[in-house]
Amino acid sequence: MITYVGTANPGFAPYAMEELRRRIRGTKVSGLASGETFSFTSGTMEPAELLKDLRRKEPIFLRHMFPIEAEVAISDDADLVANALKDYALTLGERVKGLKVAIQVRKSQDSPFPFTSAEGRDEIVPVIEQLGGQFVPREADWIVSVYATRKQLFLGCSEPRNNLSDWPGGAVRFRRDEGLISRAAFKLLEAEKAFKLPLSKFTNVLDLGAAPGGWTSVLLERGLKVTAVDPAEMDASIVMHPRLRHLRKNAADVSFAPGSFDLLVCDMSWDPYHTCKVVSSLSAALSAGGSGIITLKLMYRKPFQSIQDLTEAYAEHFEIRQVKQLFHNREEVTMWVIRKP
Repeated sequence: MITYVGTANPGFAPYAMEELRRRIRGTKVSGLASGETFSFTSGTMEPAELLKDLRRKEPIFLRHMFPIEAEVAISDDADLVANALKDYALTLGERVKGLKVAIQVRKSQDSPFPFTSAEGRDEIVPVIEQLGGQFVPREADWIVSVYATRKQLFLGCSEPRNNLSDWPGGAVRFRRDEGLISRAAFKLLEAEKAFKLPLSKFTNVLDLGAAPGGWTSVLLERGLKVTAVDPAEMDASIVMHPRLRHLRKNAADVSFAPGSFDLLVCDMSWDPYHTCKVVSSLSAALSAGGSGIITLKLMYRKPFQSIQDLTEAYAEHFEIRQVKQLFHNREEVTMWVIRKP
């Protein structure tokens, strides 16, 4: 049995913990930082079997994980903590020799951990290099993870694929360009990575509830032709774009010829059940096998029941490929679907 540190979006750790309890027979869970970070065990599953299962079908609310290989009492004494970090790094030995190693250091808000993330990392880097490893910020063979709570320091080393995300704590960061229309664009960019669904492979996209154009701008940058539906105005930076058609109507009031689009995206802030009816009514406008990326708002404080009800409703017209709470989601999750023949 192995214990892991798991991370969810703020306020959603209880749901991530419950999801794991339901899925992993005999697992034990315990909160570490209120509403966001927790520990869980591999239960009755062999660790290799557990990791394979979680990679095959990622949990909705678990954003990031790493195995606890060492655990020491935390202190505000910089020398003591530095020695603990170095002592653990020395145990990695042949595991890191000749390989690329990333180091991710995080702490809870109430932790007395005496270093910043960068300072903690810099305590470990010389040891990794001494062992013959190469420190890299991204695209590593191994990730050394450090998480400090109010009482404990947890350390582990794992392959990036077994962390579910190679970002620290699963906190996916994108550079905010000066011309970015809205932060909602980050959700689509993250969905593209999370679902391994390159947007540039599509041609014609229907964007429902598009204004002011956060998702539309990303799609245009990828070279797609976009039909944006929203009664509100689009941002001035894209309103005259030659590949943009803007229909100033409610999404419930439009119709299109069958197979007009190979991608449908929807980030409307409506009641999710109403959104489902609208999207389902337009399903024929999406070609068979075409993809949909849809935000599901979790408005009723019963996320498991809401997700079950909504996926069952969408399943009448779509094959549900994945539902995931992305780092850039708030009180919502994002769903990838395929139009049924």
